[in-house]
Amino acid sequence: MDDLAHFPPGTQTYVGCLVSGLRVRWYERGPEREDAPTVLCLHGFPELAVSWHEQLAALGDDYRVVAPDMRGYGGTDAPSRVRDYTLDILARDTVELIDALGVDKVHLVGHDWGGAVAWEVAQRYGARLHSLSVLNCPPLQIMVKELRRLEQVRRSWYVFFFQLPWLPERRMRGNPELITEVMRNNAYNREPFTHERLEPYIRQVRERGLPGINYYRAALRHLLRRLVPIHVPTRLIWGLRDHALGPWFADPTHYESWVDPFDRVLLEDAGHFPAQEAAKEVNAALREHFERATGEGLS
Repeated sequence: MDDLAHFPPGTQTYVGCLVSGLRVRWYERGPEREDAPTVLCLHGFPELAVSWHEQLAALGDDYRVVAPDMRGYGGTDAPSRVRDYTLDILARDTVELIDALGVDKVHLVGHDWGGAVAWEVAQRYGARLHSLSVLNCPPLQIMVKELRRLEQVRRSWYVFFFQLPWLPERRMRGNPELITEVMRNNAYNREPFTHERLEPYIRQVRERGLPGINYYRAALRHLLRRLVPIHVPTRLIWGLRDHALGPWFADPTHYESWVDPFDRVLLEDAGHFPAQEAAKEVNAALREHFERATGEGLS
């Protein structure tokens, strides 16, 4: 299953084996010059690398933009054990992929679960990053803190459903079109979510199921994690119309005591998928952040 036809022209597909033995598929688009900075984009649930289509298209003329299928998704291996999906392992995947790309540092971008992994990488492997950008995802520690809020518990009902063995996978695989409902219902701007754009996600569920549900199971078994200070230029980009994650996660007081430097960009007309719903605004925010972090302008 290769989704290259759904990417912008000039995108290439690569498959490599990390030091851990995990076989990973990634897509990349960039200029011919070898010194182009690398942007590494980590997708969320229930997505694929193709979720970053707009970023590869808009940023790939100046940056080497890399989008992997995360562990458990698309053309990347999907181990069967829950313990193979902890944040420690997912962060290690990211660093090993940076090594496989042959670079010392990247601009790291993450959304949803990819954002949770990106927060972890910045806390533990900050020396490998030029910058951190996270879209609609708090660190796991702040997610746990806000689950004391009744409204967030209501919004996060699916997290508890995903703790059940086999039933969530069986329900999704029995009706792959549910992915269309899940993604459109969590978007404020539904225009990008055409049947053509959603086809790779539907096909993934039909052919492979959704091993990515194990991210949720592994997370609830490893909740006692302390926040480690981040000294990487960090930008939080938040679609305020997110039905799953409330706007309280974008409150700067959550971040300012342990992330430095930190800023945020709030998007009034985007839901849970700002990279697709508000691609122009997100791309501008990313480019500005990258250029400020390195002190260079590429445009």
